[in-house]
Amino acid sequence: MPVATGLEAARELECAALGALLREPREAERTLLLDCRPFLVAELSPDGPAHVLLAALLHETHAGPTAVCFLRGGFHDFQARFPDLCSEAPGLALPPAEAENHSSDPRAPIHDQGGPVEILPYLFLGSCTHSSDLQGLQACGITAVLNVSASCPNHFEDLLCYKSIPVEDNHMVEISAWFQEAIGFIDSVKNSGGRVLVHCQAGISRSATICLAYLIQSHRVRLDEAFDFVKQRRGVISPNFSFMGQLLQFETQVLCH
Repeated sequence: MPVATGLEAARELECAALGALLREPREAERTLLLDCRPFLVAELSPDGPAHVLLAALLHETHAGPTAVCFLRGGFHDFQARFPDLCSEAPGLALPPAEAENHSSDPRAPIHDQGGPVEILPYLFLGSCTHSSDLQGLQACGITAVLNVSASCPNHFEDLLCYKSIPVEDNHMVEISAWFQEAIGFIDSVKNSGGRVLVHCQAGISRSATICLAYLIQSHRVRLDEAFDFVKQRRGVISPNFSFMGQLLQFETQVLCH
């Protein structure tokens, strides 16, 4: 396997190859696997936030050269093929999460099923479809909506308070430039006794990134803690690789000051 000195040293790994690798503990211990579905390895900028994230991940490894691979198809494909090689991460000392409600139309994409999920008593995360369901919003007590997209409409501007962050879900977007504005909006809703839904198109990448940034700053927690906390509540979240790099940089800014 190649020794990683940066993203240029990474290679793609098939699910079957990963299954074989995990059955060789000595080799597996020297491998860092990245689930990077939104991008091709070749598209990752050598000087972008992905390198910052990779450098931090490599710093966490304890000894010896580490091979870096991108899992082709992502973790969900691997879990479907090799469930015996997957396990749940240990839970955090956080309030228990309510089970996600997928009782809506089973033909709908999983990210649109159920309703918005409660991250905090005043902070909810969901998709564009959830943002268009007035009955569902009212059931959650939503009073404000943070729309993290350039294409999703604001459906109920005469009834709810809206703020838009017009960003796309790609590795060229500097979503971190919006963190403080988004956090300020969420806090303003909280301080007024309201509840805010943060959504993008699918409630997977952009809006999840904003919620993670909010938790990092408001609760002064590490990115991995915030990620586990949100994923316990909305299992489909998967911020793109660039957004994760920007969140890691944000974590450093927040926790080191």
